[in-house]
Amino acid sequence: MTTEEPLHVMHVLPQLGAGGIELALARVLTEWPLCEMRHTVVAVRGENLIVDRLPPRVRVCLLRARPNELRAGWRLRNLIAAVRPDVIHARNFGGWDVAVLARGLSWRRVPLVYSFHGLSEPNPPRRRRWISRLLAQFTAGLFTVTRDTRDALADELHLPPRRIAVIPNGVRTPPRLAVPGGRGPFTVGTVGNLTSVKNHDLLLRAFATFRQAAPAVDAQLRLAGDGPLRGELQGRARQLGIAPRCQFVGRIHAVGDFLAELDVFALPSRSEAHPNALLEAMAAGLPCVATAVGGVPEVLGAGRCGLLVPAGDADALARALLDLAANPAERRRLGEAAWQRAAETYSLEGMARAYADLYRKTAEKPVANSQ
Repeated sequence: MTTEEPLHVMHVLPQLGAGGIELALARVLTEWPLCEMRHTVVAVRGENLIVDRLPPRVRVCLLRARPNELRAGWRLRNLIAAVRPDVIHARNFGGWDVAVLARGLSWRRVPLVYSFHGLSEPNPPRRRRWISRLLAQFTAGLFTVTRDTRDALADELHLPPRRIAVIPNGVRTPPRLAVPGGRGPFTVGTVGNLTSVKNHDLLLRAFATFRQAAPAVDAQLRLAGDGPLRGELQGRARQLGIAPRCQFVGRIHAVGDFLAELDVFALPSRSEAHPNALLEAMAAGLPCVATAVGGVPEVLGAGRCGLLVPAGDADALARALLDLAANPAERRRLGEAAWQRAAETYSLEGMARAYADLYRKTAEKPVANSQ
């Protein structure tokens, strides 16, 4: 790299689906100073489902690898040789193992950073710990998105927490021009892929309990997102007798428009690191109710700008919804507090600057086979 050339970063992800990691990447690449760098985005598996979200100047490469396919490392090695990045950033385990293998096969020892954004399931296989400790030996920098995930990664890798940086996810926070919702039925909503870890069934059961406890309240539930459990969850809504009040809206592009129609945002997940959907709801000024898992309590300021309920407790979630339905003033207070925290602590601009600083420092370090 010469001083005239912009820094070239290769981003390696398990896939390019419509999840939080991928959408956060698409947003942050448009921000200064990252927008002045060159970027190549590589998906190990699957197709590019966010092609319309990534900036046109970003090169996208699909390895289309099968699970545990070693040839993916060789294909990535050839890609590294062709595009000659200055830094490789692997996100989550499914991008990390392939990136380390490709780097080992390459004659160019490109410095590698790894970021841990949370688990697709709460309990990963035990063998992953041993593999992760090996991968860490070939990685120049490590970071996570919350203190909770930092501590979990430090425990997994047998490293002191100070060796792992924390760079929170960021969100663009609009001016507080209007209070969301309030123009029709009391509307509870969520945004997320319809998968087991998001635990939409908990929200359906809580909403059914809410309806039984407050039948006079004109209320509805809206679920944005798609995934393998859609049919099962729709059947569950019919079984619980809430199907007429429950709308599955599918994947959405205008998240802000969807959030503007809600009175309360709910996040019923079994496991989360630093949920982007929650950040977007906070930036929209919505009162939030979420299960106290992973980094969620940290994001909500230990409950100062949102209600926390125990994971898996449908009755507690229903009680929180009942309290907010009966108290518009509390909804406004929590919404204001959430918006302020998003603006002050989780700005997209701050995230982009932190990433850019990390990439520059990593590119300037002497590179060795192990760190």
